[in-house]
Amino acid sequence: MGFERDDTLKLGDKAKDQISGFTGTIVAITEWLNGCRRITIQPSSLHEGKPVENSTFDAEQVEKVSTGPQLSAIRSGGPSIAPERPNDPT
Repeated sequence: MGFERDDTLKLGDKAKDQISGFTGTIVAITEWLNGCRRITIQPSSLHEGKPVENSTFDAEQVEKVSTGPQLSAIRSGGPSIAPERPNDPT
């Protein structure tokens, strides 16, 4: 089993950790100052009726199972609130 970094992994893709077999949807991709790239996978399974916690792996040991949906480039975080400045003293 060789580990090769897959730069085609995207948010929403279904992925699998090659070592543990942990599978699910990619919900986060982080890049660190030293060049390390980490992939966070959220499984869709339940354990005793509760969601299983997500896990994070080095990108080199994660393989794409299937391509996820096309994500919108429009941010949906809602409107920002403009800061209010008090009036200048007169």
